[in-house]
Amino acid sequence: SYIEIYNNYIYDLLDDSPLDPTKPKWNNCGTPLRNADFTFPQSKILREDQNHNMYVAGCTEVEVKSTEEAFEVFWRGQKKRRIAHTQLNRESSRSHSVFLIKLAQAPLNADGDNVLQEKDLISLCQLSLVDLAGSERTNRTKAEGNRLREAGNINQSLMTLRTCIEALRENQTYGTNKMVPYRDSKLTHLFKNYFDGEGKVRMIVCVNPKA
Repeated sequence: SYIEIYNNYIYDLLDDSPLDPTKPKWNNCGTPLRNADFTFPQSKILREDQNHNMYVAGCTEVEVKSTEEAFEVFWRGQKKRRIAHTQLNRESSRSHSVFLIKLAQAPLNADGDNVLQEKDLISLCQLSLVDLAGSERTNRTKAEGNRLREAGNINQSLMTLRTCIEALRENQTYGTNKMVPYRDSKLTHLFKNYFDGEGKVRMIVCVNPKA
């Protein structure tokens, strides 16, 4: 599955909702196209399953059986990412994106021809590849209108992420029980289980000296 979090709303990047599939959902300014052949995408809702894991309800899931098929799905969703031109970036991401990969491992039968369907023998795990939109200083980007609103939501969600990480660190370091404000943004609420469950988090940072 592939989603984006835009202005603190969740959208399914693999949802083929437009009536005319030849028309893109968004123009190069990151705003909806307004025409009779377009159906505005519905935002998705976060829900909690019986094991208290957060998930996006009604999100499109595509089964793939090879790396090539996975890349095809990725680029299909990537084309619908909301990007726009700013004073500092010609193609600035206006949303956070999450490419979710679920892996299922199951043993084969004695002949090696078929997968055994016994639930107890199936191992499941998932990997979320998250592209965070960059924090923006509006006095430098000269953002206004929709761009200004987007920047405000991006900065607010990143600040909430920072606050959650700081609260977790304080609880681990000093043994406190400080409340972690996961629910303050869709981004942190979605990944609550990665931080306080059995998940692991790794961050990859790209530093551009010309930025």
